[in-house]
Amino acid sequence: MLNFVLFKFFRALLTILGCATIVFFVMRLAGDPLLALLPADTPPEAMEHYRVLWGLDQPLYVQYVSYLAALAQGEFGRSLADGRDALDRADRAGATLLLGGVVIAIAILIGVPAGTCAALRRGQPVDRLTMSIAIFGYAMPNYFLGLLLILFFSIHLRLLPSSGYGSPAYLVMPAITLGTTMAAKLARFVRTSVLDVLGQPFVRAARGKRLGELMVIARHIFPNAAIPVITFFGFEVGLLIGGAVVTENVFGWPGVGQLLVQSVSRRDLAVVQTIVMLVAATVIAANLIVDLAYGWIDPRVRIAGGRLG
Repeated sequence: MLNFVLFKFFRALLTILGCATIVFFVMRLAGDPLLALLPADTPPEAMEHYRVLWGLDQPLYVQYVSYLAALAQGEFGRSLADGRDALDRADRAGATLLLGGVVIAIAILIGVPAGTCAALRRGQPVDRLTMSIAIFGYAMPNYFLGLLLILFFSIHLRLLPSSGYGSPAYLVMPAITLGTTMAAKLARFVRTSVLDVLGQPFVRAARGKRLGELMVIARHIFPNAAIPVITFFGFEVGLLIGGAVVTENVFGWPGVGQLLVQSVSRRDLAVVQTIVMLVAATVIAANLIVDLAYGWIDPRVRIAGGRLG
């Protein structure tokens, strides 16, 4: 087990280093940030002053080494736009985490029962209706669904605020927008996983013992169908944050997704790098937890991982 855990941690560190390297070079190859941050009529002397002040006059490899050294000390740099610490600018992560937590809760409360019911009623009208709704929810683009919700609930019915952050009412439409897609995918995933388990001999044996259907589902079907579902959530964390970039801008939700779009447009290097690193660390941590949970649930995975280490 120790070798398995060490291998997963080592791979996570390598992934974080790769993300840091990619975002560093991509942002600098995208163009001179001074052209986006300073007025077009800025004198060349002032441009050169700021270039030296921000260390942009150094060779690229020197900037890269300095960047990694600062990261190793927990320093993420300062915003080129206002001089604030880049990590302080990422304080909007709380709003994104709140939205993500509600979205995951919606997906679990809707997707798991719907997928299980569809699997247990395979081929019946309930199954076909559930999967049709799931396909529709999965195919609907986030931005389009968000605009439809604003049109109906904000403009037509005047029940919910169209944008902003504050009371729980502001959270309803962004959470529904992201939660619909995740719940639809989760329902299809749970259905497939439960169907795989239903065909196993131990399920037929449990039913042969005349155990109640709820007992069979709780003690035999759910525990064995849980492993693929856990893996699903590990991958969905990254996709959820990616979807939040669009959704946060549609609803004016002050999360890191909205801040990322603003910072990229201004080429605010330190802020973009910090946000990408935080997002990458969140996704890697989620997948690391999934890997460890996977190894804890299934000893075969733990043994294989230990051999790789």
